[in-house]
Amino acid sequence: MPLEITVKQGQQTIESMGSFDDLEDALTEFNELINRRNWHPSVTTIALSDTDKDKCLAQYALQEFNYSEIDSPHKLQ
Repeated sequence: MPLEITVKQGQQTIESMGSFDDLEDALTEFNELINRRNWHPSVTTIALSDTDKDKCLAQYALQEFNYSEIDSPHKLQ
């Protein structure tokens, strides 16, 4: 099952954060990204998708705490 993690910036820009063949590896990375604290405010959601079936398996809307440690321009993602 090919899995992909993407982040959405703004309304339409989607960037791949990685592809996985193993569900456990994909979920581990997905959880780590959810718990990150230094996302740029333009990043709004993180999604885990099954690319074969073109289905979103999980989506997380970033919360205020995900942005709390931004203090310099080089900490964008």
